[in-house]
Amino acid sequence: MLNLIRAEWFKLVRRPMAWVLLIVLLALLMMVRLVEFMAVALHDGTFTGGGIRSSLLDEVQVQQFRLQITFPGIFGAVLSHMNGVGGICAIILAAGLLGSEYSWGTLRTQLARQPDRGRYLAAKVIALQMALLAGILIGLVFGAGLALAFGGLLGNVGAVRAADLGALPLAALRALYVMLPYVMFTIAGCVIGRSVLAGAAAGFMFLVLDVGLGALSFLANLGGVLAVLVNLVVQPNINTLVVLNSRSFGLDPTVLTPSLDLTTLPSPLQATLVVGAYSALFGFYAYQALTRRDITGPA
Repeated sequence: MLNLIRAEWFKLVRRPMAWVLLIVLLALLMMVRLVEFMAVALHDGTFTGGGIRSSLLDEVQVQQFRLQITFPGIFGAVLSHMNGVGGICAIILAAGLLGSEYSWGTLRTQLARQPDRGRYLAAKVIALQMALLAGILIGLVFGAGLALAFGGLLGNVGAVRAADLGALPLAALRALYVMLPYVMFTIAGCVIGRSVLAGAAAGFMFLVLDVGLGALSFLANLGGVLAVLVNLVVQPNINTLVVLNSRSFGLDPTVLTPSLDLTTLPSPLQATLVVGAYSALFGFYAYQALTRRDITGPA
């Protein structure tokens, strides 16, 4: 099993697509933080010598931007970015990792050497999770550099306490866990459709559908059975874990997203169980489809 994981990791790090996605992810992270920095700098008059008040942002929103580009808020902002843009990159990477095995005709060769399809699929998933975790950690380091740069220009980089550093490992794993249902659904799509396109289409279709259903979370205010059903959708449970990460580093997501009602979100325990249940269900379906279908040559 260890050799399978090593082989999948080797293929991942040698694929240009993985590095391109990482560069795009970090570039977008820098652009978002740069916009926030400019908003705060104009408000404070860092470059103009006099503050500029904007009708688009109030004092609370500017302060939230300030927190997101300094320590420790930058950590929460980076993790939120990873669960947003990073989730899209995870779908593309998962589709390319498994779907290309069908189009290249390499799946038959690999299964000839290692006929246990369950172990092969598990190695794929583990290597992919390792790559995503590495991307999250790189993003956190990159974000820390942005905080030093932008905070330094503003005259206050914030402060990192021991408690903040202690919360980082769990927060990074939580961000990784949030992406798992989309990754597993994408992998299932690859197995069923036997192509990169099928996997990517499945992943994005699930993402759009889930976000759309998540927009109905206001129905949870009605209580009763309807509230239970709404909170069994993936998105509200993911929102709970994302909000938990943000608040762990002093951020308040409701400042920039007023429509987010924290009172309707499920508990962290339920969120963890529901996200895990969906991930296990999609993973089981992918395993069943892979083990019960013949493997043909390249399309």
